[in-house]
Amino acid sequence: RPRSLVEDIANILSDAIIEGKIHPGEQLVETDLQEVLQVSRAPVREALLKLEGQGLVKMVPRKGTFVRSITPRFIKESFTMRAWLEGLAARLTAENLKAPDFEPLDEVLDDMARLARQKDFKAYFYRHADFHRFFIQNSRNKLLIQRIEVMRREALWLSYSITYFERYFAASQKTHKKIIDLFRKGHPEEIEMAVRDHILKATDHYVRFLKITYP
Repeated sequence: RPRSLVEDIANILSDAIIEGKIHPGEQLVETDLQEVLQVSRAPVREALLKLEGQGLVKMVPRKGTFVRSITPRFIKESFTMRAWLEGLAARLTAENLKAPDFEPLDEVLDDMARLARQKDFKAYFYRHADFHRFFIQNSRNKLLIQRIEVMRREALWLSYSITYFERYFAASQKTHKKIIDLFRKGHPEEIEMAVRDHILKATDHYVRFLKITYP
């Protein structure tokens, strides 16, 4: 069986989960997936195992496979860990790069502002992810990068985040501009604390937003 078939199935399902086409808590029935995707049971099973490893689904013995539910506790625990790990990644990036190397972040931030004006918050969501991915990847710590990417993917429920950014993009822009300025100043400790604080504050806002908007 070609490995790409499992990857394709996993990508189709993860995109559907992230974009809100399959909802948190919803069960993924293997026989239904086989019929819809026109594939056998084995690659579907492997794809679901892959998604479980990414934190998008939970396989419960004798009950089935379910899309991971979004709860305030899950968000707080996940985002708190991300805050410390991404803060460390930002610190390492500040140690690895010089001021001119951060020009790509200006371009990303400009794109985010343009997309906000156009009210294209789906594209805004992905460019925001590119902003964080820049300093995660430039930490040059492979294990750290892998751990953060798994945790970020766990929290990427696009349908919720689009609404969130639509309401709070102005504060988001201001915070990310400050982060770029700190990178250029070249103070690793300050940038670590700034990124950590940014994510921790976003956690509280996001939890309140979900409770009010999606009770």
